[in-house]
Amino acid sequence: MMAGHSTLWVDDPHLSYLIAGNLVNAVGDPDLQRIRRHIMDILDQLDCHNDQMEIIRAGGCAEGFRMRGTDVDQMHVDKRTKVVAEVPRNLGTDMAVVRLLKTSDVPPGYVKLAVQTPHTPVAHIRESTHRVGGGYYLSSEEFVRWFHKLNPNGVLHGPCVMERHEQGPDHDRAFCLEFKEWPVYANEWVERKRSYGWPSRGLIEKIKSQGCHLMAIGSKKLTENFISNDLENNKWIQDPFQWRLSFSLAEKQLIYSFNNTQFLTYGIFKLLNQEVFSQDSIVSDCICSYFLKSALFWTIEETPSDYWKPERLVFCVDICFQRLLEWTRNGICPNFFIRENNMFMGKVEEWQLEYTSWKLFELYSEGWRCLLRCHSLIHLKKALEDARNKIRPNSFPTSNPEEDFKCLRSSVRDRTQVEGNVDAVLFSEILSRRPKSPSLDLLELELRNSLKLEVQRRVDTFDLEILRLRRFQTLRQLALIYLNMSLTKHTTRKKYTYIRKAFCYLHLSRFSDICKGNLTLATAYYCLGRFDSALKYIKKYDDILKEDLGYIHTHLRHGVVYQTPMYCSNFCGRGLSSLDKMSLAVSYDFEVHRPLPLIPNEIALEIVMMRKTESSLFILPGLYSVFLKILCYTNKSNLKMVEELSMKLKEFLHCSKKEDIYMNYIMLAVAFVKLGNYDKALQYYCLAHVHKRRFVMCNRGCPEWQTRTSVLFYIAQMLQSLMPI
Repeated sequence: MMAGHSTLWVDDPHLSYLIAGNLVNAVGDPDLQRIRRHIMDILDQLDCHNDQMEIIRAGGCAEGFRMRGTDVDQMHVDKRTKVVAEVPRNLGTDMAVVRLLKTSDVPPGYVKLAVQTPHTPVAHIRESTHRVGGGYYLSSEEFVRWFHKLNPNGVLHGPCVMERHEQGPDHDRAFCLEFKEWPVYANEWVERKRSYGWPSRGLIEKIKSQGCHLMAIGSKKLTENFISNDLENNKWIQDPFQWRLSFSLAEKQLIYSFNNTQFLTYGIFKLLNQEVFSQDSIVSDCICSYFLKSALFWTIEETPSDYWKPERLVFCVDICFQRLLEWTRNGICPNFFIRENNMFMGKVEEWQLEYTSWKLFELYSEGWRCLLRCHSLIHLKKALEDARNKIRPNSFPTSNPEEDFKCLRSSVRDRTQVEGNVDAVLFSEILSRRPKSPSLDLLELELRNSLKLEVQRRVDTFDLEILRLRRFQTLRQLALIYLNMSLTKHTTRKKYTYIRKAFCYLHLSRFSDICKGNLTLATAYYCLGRFDSALKYIKKYDDILKEDLGYIHTHLRHGVVYQTPMYCSNFCGRGLSSLDKMSLAVSYDFEVHRPLPLIPNEIALEIVMMRKTESSLFILPGLYSVFLKILCYTNKSNLKMVEELSMKLKEFLHCSKKEDIYMNYIMLAVAFVKLGNYDKALQYYCLAHVHKRRFVMCNRGCPEWQTRTSVLFYIAQMLQSLMPI
């Protein structure tokens, strides 16, 4: 199929630049995505892998995307099981050994695993092994079910156990095995003749040296009682003893090698898949993100590098779309690494492919404007509509309205804005890999790994800043653990040893941002009854805000980053290091972890009501600083300041988001309790309850702890205190 089949796919440089500029918010700037990937790779090196399991990031997040709905996948690689092509002489006693087998009944891309150590001490291998004929084979079905038992709250999803998270997207955890050699079944990919030099020979050798993985899922075929006129009741059944060859690490390396145009083309198809293809259940069953990625791999390999230039973005989307149409029309979707593996087999039926091919052709026939069906490009669509109205005077257009895009200008960003965007990525991404249940051992190991990486390797300035910024976050969590430990120690010496260590770490981590460090330290001092010290560190936060130089704020609950207009003019283009910027102009929500609850008793019920250990409470820093000052001045018997600050709390009601209003009312209620105005306090507690219930009713997907009526306990406590004895 030749490009240009449809004249509506305009190969115009101006149009390509215009679409690329409008993709930045929806897909992300490719240069920033490279930085994001690099940060994640550095943080991967700090992860605490043990000798039993290694965790490898996969999915859209690992590729650098931060689009809405981007999948977050993790490959949990079993390190106690050795996969071999030939049986070794010495099998050993502490590991399980399985051998790759390719029999005539196994389709391309799949293998069986013959267990050489059926009585191994590795429990998940021993219990997933079955005797079939004269040998022992590893069941992929029982392998993944064994890990599902360890996490019964997860949902089985193919070879994965899907974990639902209160904050952020769901996570797919794929439990798999590692084959350290390159499989002979994929030798064609290594030896394939490539006319245009992609991937390069060096990249091919690097990928080959990494080997591959084995996913716990077999191929599928239709049930034997297939009835052609009863399509809906026919079902695919899976062979429980087959395993799929996975080249996830190779795919990451290939995507890392993409230029900006290739990355944006991939992003466009991910957008189409999420926002257009998904609207039709049959199309979404036939087309998945992996098929689109494969189409892009094949197209890049089989086209000249001159095609993949910024001014030809629309043309590149066109030729990839045509390949997808050709695949659905012919019923063949070849795996990029094992050409003979038709990935449509076992996934879709012929009638579904025919329907999908027809629907995709309808979409393709709209030309490049089919991209405007993506909701994420709504601003571009609106701009084009306005432009079209301008070039259509009366009923006699003087120019072609189909060229409306020529009336629009693609934006050009200045250098300080680019630097500001890099900062926003760095300061938000540095917290993206937070452990759900931080423990002393894990955090201290991460700290040691960080120092070892800095000392033993030659890291550049940017990598050094990543390590040090991350270290601040680790120190803060360690401080919270030590404070928590001080409460459980009976001897005075032990107690104060942990408190001193905690405050040492808190003072160090205070320079990692303008609010979270200062407010955590202030909270710790407040809880110890040192109110002047608490006010001192709240003032440090307030003083920075008063300077009004601008800042970058990351909303931890939603992962949204907000940059004030003044930030770039005051902090970019001045040669400041990331550490300087972080201590002067970076802000985060105040966060309280359920396992490490450093929070004033007056609002502690919000933490007590949480059930899940990974739950966290997020409070806007400005709101929390005012509330903490109210508590401090109450204990200093300065009710005049409490009254003034209560008015400031009221002002936050006008700018708080829906999910934050109820907490604002709780704080107001506490303030009026301190002032002795119990009628007003009771009124605010009731308003807090109403807003919390309203928010829960409108947002069924909200965290489970928010559905619990903690506010009613506050009201009950208050009514009890008002009742005559």
